[in-house]
Amino acid sequence: MKIIVLKIGTTSITKGTNKGINYSVINQLACETDILRQAGYKVLIVSSGAMGLGINRIGRENLESKLNSQDTSVVRSYKQAITSVGQVELMKTYENIFKYYDVNVGQVLIAHKGLHDKDRDATIKNTLEKMFEIDIIPIVNANDTVSSAELEYGDNDSLAARLATLLGAKSLIILSDVKGLYDKDPHKYPDAQLIKTVNKIDEKILDLAGESSSGSGMGGMYSKILAAQMCMNAGVKVEILCADHIKKISEIVKDPAYDLERTSFSN
Repeated sequence: MKIIVLKIGTTSITKGTNKGINYSVINQLACETDILRQAGYKVLIVSSGAMGLGINRIGRENLESKLNSQDTSVVRSYKQAITSVGQVELMKTYENIFKYYDVNVGQVLIAHKGLHDKDRDATIKNTLEKMFEIDIIPIVNANDTVSSAELEYGDNDSLAARLATLLGAKSLIILSDVKGLYDKDPHKYPDAQLIKTVNKIDEKILDLAGESSSGSGMGGMYSKILAAQMCMNAGVKVEILCADHIKKISEIVKDPAYDLERTSFSN
C-alpha cells in the first residue's frame, strides 16, 4: 500500500476562528485526501483539536477555575471530560464534510502504550490496514478520555510518527502554524530563515526547535522534530508545512521537488 499519514494540529483546525472549527480547513483536507485516494494512495489522518473544541463548546469562563486547580489529578480529569465533548464535534465535522467527497471516515482512538506492545501493535496495524482495504479514512486521535497517560505523554506528532513507521508509510505530512523549521523563532524574529532541507537531526537542529507558541495545542516544533527523527530512522520521509498550504498536499506527494516553502526531512 502507498500510505500517506497527515497530521493536523489544533491551531490549524481552528485557524482564523475563536477556537471553533474552521470548516474551510477540513473541507480542503477532505478535497486533498480525495485527490490522493484517486491517485491510488491510502490516507490516514491524525487529528488534534478535541480538547480545544470541548473548551470552546462548554465555555472558557465556565472552566477557568476548574482548569486552574492546584490539584493536577483534578485538572487532568476535567481535561478528559472536556475532550469527550470536543471529540464528538470533531468527528461530526469530519463525517459531514468528507461525505460530500463520497468518502467514509472512521474514528480510531489509540493509547500510546498500545504502540509499545507487540500484540496491540499488531492489532492496530491490522485494523488500519483493513480500513484501507474497504476504503475508510481513519481519523486517529490519542485516547485522552480514558487514559491519563495520553495527556501526560505529549502530543499527536509522536502518535503520527509511530503510526507512519508502523505502517511503513511513504511519508508523514505535518500541518503547522508555520512553514517549517526556522533558524530562530519566526513568531519573535521577523528575519528568521526557513530551513528547507534536513538530512540529519543533531543537537543543533534540536536546539533550533522552540516550544509551542499556542495555548491550544500540546505539541510545539520540538515535538515535530522528534517525530521527524523517529520517521527518518525508519526510512519515512517527513514534510512540515503551513496549514495555509493544505491545497498543495497532493502536489508535494506526487512531486517531491514541487516548489513550496516547507521543511523536508529525509536521509
